[in-house]
Amino acid sequence: MASVILRFSKQKGNPATKIEAHHERTKEEYKSNPDIDTSKSHNNIHLIAPQMRYKAEVNKRIKESGCHVRKDSTRFVDTLITASPEFFKDMTHEKMVEYFQRAVDFIKSKIRPDMIFSAVVHLDEKTPHLHLCFVPLTEDNRLTAKEILGNRAKLSKWQDEFHEFMVKFYPDIERGTSATLTNRKHIPSNIFKSAAKLEKMQTEIEAVTDR
Repeated sequence: MASVILRFSKQKGNPATKIEAHHERTKEEYKSNPDIDTSKSHNNIHLIAPQMRYKAEVNKRIKESGCHVRKDSTRFVDTLITASPEFFKDMTHEKMVEYFQRAVDFIKSKIRPDMIFSAVVHLDEKTPHLHLCFVPLTEDNRLTAKEILGNRAKLSKWQDEFHEFMVKFYPDIERGTSATLTNRKHIPSNIFKSAAKLEKMQTEIEAVTDR
């Protein structure tokens, strides 16, 4: 059975340029991620297109909010949304876009929609996935990823609620395995995928040895 996948990565300082290059495919080649087929990058779809460079999008929202920014403040959150590969098998292009649009709708229900400055679906890699970036500003204009994303318990609740939202449309999907990525640097997609494969192998091995 396929699993829905939701991951967050907190971005501090000014890492926007490197992440923008990956998400927006502004480089001619990506040696760190051999899964990317740039000849198919024209198939990638923006559900929310940035109006400016990522750094400018972030700075604009922070400046307009008038919020206090510490040196160690999370300036934006990079969100990865996908599902295990078997979920997308034989799925039409239209249905894939529909899945990711519903995922965006879920995020919009949890944070300020106007804080999302990019949501792009990558179809030029083996497994379709969505990168969604937002500035973690609260309704009262406080920059606090900690309050929005929370601790391990709240992150687990995010996983529960994401599954509850998506399973209404896709009854056969499972809840993804909770993982706290918010205190780590951006992880390239190929490394993340390798970790996911290892996790699946571990589950299969444990199932055999427990018999």
